[in-house]
Formats: sequence, structure tokens, C-alpha cells
Amino acid sequence: MIIRVENIECRFSQGRYEIVKWYPNEYYGAEERMIEEGWERAEVNGEYYGMRKDYCTVTASCFVNQESCYTIATLEYNADERCCNMTTVGTRLLQLKKKDRKAFFKVYKLAEKAICYVNRDSDDE
Repeated sequence: MIIRVENIECRFSQGRYEIVKWYPNEYYGAEERMIEEGWERAEVNGEYYGMRKDYCTVTASCFVNQESCYTIATLEYNADERCCNMTTVGTRLLQLKKKDRKAFFKVYKLAEKAICYVNRDSDDE
């Protein structure tokens, strides 16, 4: 299940439902620019690992996707209450701009409904 409204998305990842905020990845396609700025290609056991400069390393996976994300909250189905419990990460929900907060609650409402629907059979057991 993936539900996305603008930059806010609910997905099932690493064994849990999470609501994330997507943002432009500043490292996407930036390897050549970084080399011009003095970064060096880093290798581990002869394989490309990423870029390194001074004591900072950016791993190769950071150059692959146009967007990056961070988790705002996780959702866990509560069979006793037949609803989801939400756990936020620190104050990230409070730090969202108004537009993203509106999208967050749209996604949360849709995800709650979808997760409850998926778990409806386990409620009867």
C-alpha cells in the first residue's frame, strides 16, 4: 500500500506503516559537480562506495534517487480498538508547514481506512 498526497506518503516499509515527507535530493546527479569541488571517489574492496572529502563521506545510494524522505510518524494497527495507533517522531509533525500538514492529515485518514480494511479479517478471529 502506498498513499501519496503531494510530498506526504504512507507506505509499508521495514515491517511497519510509516508516513514520510519527500523532498528534493540535493545529491541526485551531483557526482561530477562534487568532483569539481574537490570531492574524491571512494572505494571499499575495489567497489565504488561514494564520494569523500575531508572527514565526510556521501554513500553511492544518495546519488540514485531524485527525492529523499524522512519519517514523520508510524502507524500500528490495534486489533482491540480496531483502529491505528500513531507514533510521531519527535516534533516533526509540528514542524510541517501548513500545506504539508493538510496533506499529512489527508494521507493519515486514507491510510487509517486502508489499514483497517486490510486487517478486518483478523478482527473476527
